[in-house]
Amino acid sequence: MKNEVFVVEGRQRLQGELIPQGAKNEALQVLCAVLLTNEKVYIKNLPATLDILKQIEILEILGVKIEKKTEKSLLKHEANIYNRCKDIKGIPKIKNFGVENNYNYMVIERLGETIESLREKCGGKLKLQTVLTIGIQLINRLENLHSIGIIHRDLKPENLLMGIEKNRKIIYLIDFGLARYFIDETGTHKPMITGKNLTGTIRYASLNVQDGMEPSRRDDLESLGYIFIYCLKGFLPWQNINGSNKEKKYTAIKVNKREINLFELCSDIPIEFMAYIDYCRNLKYEEKPDYSYLKSLLLNLFKMKKFNIDDEYE
Repeated sequence: MKNEVFVVEGRQRLQGELIPQGAKNEALQVLCAVLLTNEKVYIKNLPATLDILKQIEILEILGVKIEKKTEKSLLKHEANIYNRCKDIKGIPKIKNFGVENNYNYMVIERLGETIESLREKCGGKLKLQTVLTIGIQLINRLENLHSIGIIHRDLKPENLLMGIEKNRKIIYLIDFGLARYFIDETGTHKPMITGKNLTGTIRYASLNVQDGMEPSRRDDLESLGYIFIYCLKGFLPWQNINGSNKEKKYTAIKVNKREINLFELCSDIPIEFMAYIDYCRNLKYEEKPDYSYLKSLLLNLFKMKKFNIDDEYE
């Protein structure tokens, strides 16, 4: 195996390749030597006799995430969510979770580039057909995730990844560190809480979440709608708003997002996306969304534009 160092700027995630010396179907043990600084995360893959990652197929490319070991581990919580979602298509399989020295680590299956990276490569915008195809898949992802009582709470293009090889046309949902159960042990929807700090990313946060309300299913879907608009137009009206400090910036973004007319927000893109946002914004806190209706908005537009349907897409 080559000794290679992969650097992840500002993110505790590795997407690197394990390169074999031997035959294709051999397995080997790998030591992930983790070196952290304030700025970067370095993970070095070395031939090893230690057993951090055991018997992993050597041609499989892995995603590794690490955190400093604490009593309240977000990574352990995230690993539990991945295990709960193991049967959902489009959510990566967890390969390993454990502790080495003072660090927790988690390994998930390797994925391709993010939707954000794809958007940048395509000149800052994605074609309508691409957004519709991605969108239908992602509504399915959320429907399946919500069906087991979990909401994601931090949807953004960086958390949406392409698959690779035989799964190259599957869109994957990752980063479940902020995910939570919205139902309790009895199957009852948890009550609304107000006055909360922002959960997730302000650019894609729903109106209710940015106003301090507890997230629910409606908010995942509204965030997804903003992602559609962002990918189609290349920007959101509030993304470049600044302030003298973080609080003032967030306040200005909240005001802009709430006051902007939906016709302006969805200008130069099909009206179905305005209908999507309007529907999500009018859902009640505990209301079960009509996922079929939201998918039909995109499917009907897909058919109206006479786009070719690829059997490899959902």
